[in-house]
Amino acid sequence: AESGARWRTRLLLADGTRIPLPAAPELPPPACADAAGELVVDLGGLPVADRVERLEDGSLRVSGTYGVASLGGVASSGAGTVSGADSGIGIAVGSGTRLVLRHETLHETVPVTELTVEDHPTGHPTARFSARIAPPLPVGRWSLHLDGHPVRVLASLAARLPCGDSGLALERRNGDRLTVVAEPALPVAERSAYSRRLLRDAHHRAHHGETHHHDAHHRETYHPTPAPPLLDAVLYVGGAGGDSPRAVHAELVRRGVGSEHLWVTGTAPGRTTHVPPGARAVPVHSAAWYEALARARRIVTDDQLPAWFERRPGQTVVQTWHGTPLGRFGTGLTGTLYADHQHLATLAHRSAQWSVLVSPSRFATPLLRSSLAYGGEVLEAGSPANDVLFPPDRDKAAEEVRRALGVPEDHRVVLYAPTYRDHLAHPPAASRDSADPTAPGPYRWDPALDPHALARSLGPGHTVLVRRHPRVTGGVQDGPGVLDVSRHPGAAGLLLVADVLVTDYAGLMFDFALTGRPMLFHTYDLEHYRDTVRGFCLDFETRAPGPLLVTTEEVAQALRSTGALAARHADAYESFRRDYCDLDDGGAAARVVDRLLTDAP
Repeated sequence: AESGARWRTRLLLADGTRIPLPAAPELPPPACADAAGELVVDLGGLPVADRVERLEDGSLRVSGTYGVASLGGVASSGAGTVSGADSGIGIAVGSGTRLVLRHETLHETVPVTELTVEDHPTGHPTARFSARIAPPLPVGRWSLHLDGHPVRVLASLAARLPCGDSGLALERRNGDRLTVVAEPALPVAERSAYSRRLLRDAHHRAHHGETHHHDAHHRETYHPTPAPPLLDAVLYVGGAGGDSPRAVHAELVRRGVGSEHLWVTGTAPGRTTHVPPGARAVPVHSAAWYEALARARRIVTDDQLPAWFERRPGQTVVQTWHGTPLGRFGTGLTGTLYADHQHLATLAHRSAQWSVLVSPSRFATPLLRSSLAYGGEVLEAGSPANDVLFPPDRDKAAEEVRRALGVPEDHRVVLYAPTYRDHLAHPPAASRDSADPTAPGPYRWDPALDPHALARSLGPGHTVLVRRHPRVTGGVQDGPGVLDVSRHPGAAGLLLVADVLVTDYAGLMFDFALTGRPMLFHTYDLEHYRDTVRGFCLDFETRAPGPLLVTTEEVAQALRSTGALAARHADAYESFRRDYCDLDDGGAAARVVDRLLTDAP
């Protein structure tokens, strides 16, 4: 036996010699071939794909067998299709089975949209599954896992792989593992670096003039050509989550502004971008993206635009940023261990392209100016993303979010939302398809707080929501009392339903302070973060509006006595709100839209 459930077969001769048996290619499970082509019997019930096909709509169908043993005794009755309320792609079968995709390098997990399970007659050790994998899927290679087990490829199926098209395909990797390969949602001709450079030059260089050196003796000067007219369109770039651009979009729609709304997708590695109703998706690096940056009359962004972008006369670029900063950033990191000086050198040019910078607080204004090397107009409007935290929409929105997440009405909600760590950055290759390959991140998910242990310690009646920073990739397994809500569109909605926030050094604390609800700070690496990684924009240890805690158990104990802790930190909480949350009142998006529409065509 290779293991308790996997057995090698041997032909025993009269003289005691044991001879391996070759495996036929069409053998059905539990019989199969090992890596050497020899016959083995796998009684572990691991899932095996024996059929794949590309459907007319571009999606992929995967069918195969799995053993009831691998389900831990869980089996469905009869046949059925299981679908989920999650807007991503996935779901549980019975009470414990899920088919998920796992990113090869970013370790993101995406549930699959459709999963059909059909039991064999009573007593048969295997059942059949069928799943449909549909685009769009974030770029990368994704392995299939059924109930935690990798889906293998039947030997006879290998000859029919790869299967699919240039956008979404199935292939075999690592011997016998079935893998989904997702390419950018672009025509093949627009995917290479050379093609992207041609598109960029076609839409940008021709209008600004540029000198190109061929060698030491010759040079060619491109003279400006008449630029095509600007389009009555608003381009939204949500590279840091998109919460404020989303709020500005909603306000423009509420006012009935007749502009076309364009939403950039594919900006966050490993994640699918949520495009709001009424907006048209514009994939990053597509011809439409280059054209929109060059011709959209208005651009609303919460992060940096590409370093080569230059604002045209008549364009209005509104930089909403993404909240009040706690950790140092931008030029504030100059000379530190994790500073990217190549990126920092581009900040002055990038910020010069903004028409106006939106500040969330008077405290943040000078920090944003200096750290982003910005000398232009600042609109102290508050954060549009936080408007939902105020009446009259607050209660209705909270009810909708709680229902969408499936959180019981009588549960106390704990939101765990840590920030990223610079030393956990993925290698540069992980962000090669992003809009700005020089931008920081993405980062690995490696939390020091165990949400499952926290949920067990708190007991029934609690739900722990886990929200990873938008720049952090990885997976949090849902479990009893634990939900990964990182794919929920908008952090403010999660703040609405949270009874208490557990964070570390995330700027989300400034937003949550508007609710007046308790905050706990899991600062297990305080000295390292303060002295080596980033440092703070304020005296965090003195001004924190809640206790600083080290272990998961300390956090659990504090959650059991938040009333007493809130009373103990009431003065610190009030001064924190007064000094750092002075502009938000529910009308920030309206003020930003007023400014956006000021520059009439």
